[in-house]
Amino acid sequence: MTFAFSCRSQIITFSGLALTLLSGCLSPGERATLLQENHALRTQVAGLERKVTDRDGTIAGLLQQVTQLEGFGPDRPAAMFAPVKIAMASLSGGADYDGKPGDEGITVHLQLLDTDGDAVKAPGTITLQLLDNSDLGKPALIGVYRFDDPDTLRKVWFGRFGTQHYTLKCPFPPGVKLPESRRLTASAEFVDYLTGKTLTTTEELDFALPSP
Repeated sequence: MTFAFSCRSQIITFSGLALTLLSGCLSPGERATLLQENHALRTQVAGLERKVTDRDGTIAGLLQQVTQLEGFGPDRPAAMFAPVKIAMASLSGGADYDGKPGDEGITVHLQLLDTDGDAVKAPGTITLQLLDNSDLGKPALIGVYRFDDPDTLRKVWFGRFGTQHYTLKCPFPPGVKLPESRRLTASAEFVDYLTGKTLTTTEELDFALPSP
């Protein structure tokens, strides 16, 4: 047994995971087992080498993308993709939500505009605020409406038949006192996910008083 162990320690040498078997030291069964183990090790090493090669390729590709993006300069998002201004489309105003005389809320058609003045679709959060400014010394808050769920915003975007805007419904809270002037101040705030910039706009919107 001592001789067999000594012999085995001499015959297993790794140079690039190559195994040399010296005849006469191992039984046929032991020789077959070592050959299988050697084959498994070779296969494992080949797999690891492929992973390293793939990783190196991925890293090289990412570095190339970073270099390309750096070439656009620090202002590339605002200049290329992001809106720089928001506006309420002309159809914004009072809305009849129940089919009865009068309006039950305000619907705002919010447009996001790029540097060329074209409407664009961009993800972000939108906050609308309705104020009664009939008494300038004591403006009254009618309601605050926040749209920050991406799925919700996607569903209220209209980009066909010449329209490019978010349609945002703002129903009046139950029991709220509305001004006899039938006019509210609507303020919109858009925070762009891409740049983190905040864009705002304010408009005076008319509505019809709901029936008692």
